[in-house]
Amino acid sequence: MEIPQRLQADAGELGRITGYPVELHRNGTQVFVIVRSVSLPNGIYTQATSDVLLITDVQYPTSAMDMFYMEESVHHAPGAIPPHASSVEEYAGRRWRRWSWHRNGKWTPGVDGLVSHWAFIEACWAKESGR
Repeated sequence: MEIPQRLQADAGELGRITGYPVELHRNGTQVFVIVRSVSLPNGIYTQATSDVLLITDVQYPTSAMDMFYMEESVHHAPGAIPPHASSVEEYAGRRWRRWSWHRNGKWTPGVDGLVSHWAFIEACWAKESGR
């Protein structure tokens, strides 16, 4: 089974909107969406850029997306690991730090997708930066 066409189209849209390269990798029923070299909010994290991982599945966009992952080396400046990011997991042959911010079930298939999930991630970053 291939990556769903809707997910491929939405990944293209996310790339156009953000200006970042977006890759899709399938592993069984899971699909890993990797957004490359994302500029992180200034002064909040221990590095200026990170790849960002989103996880969905072949039922996209019916299945709700939740949380996001950044490179394992990303911490809060000056190096503290927040409680919601203490878990490190391996996906797509890499180790990722899970940023456990949750949508709390607010996912509407046909309305929500990669772009709205990216807006959720940006809102999490804004919250962490105090904006």
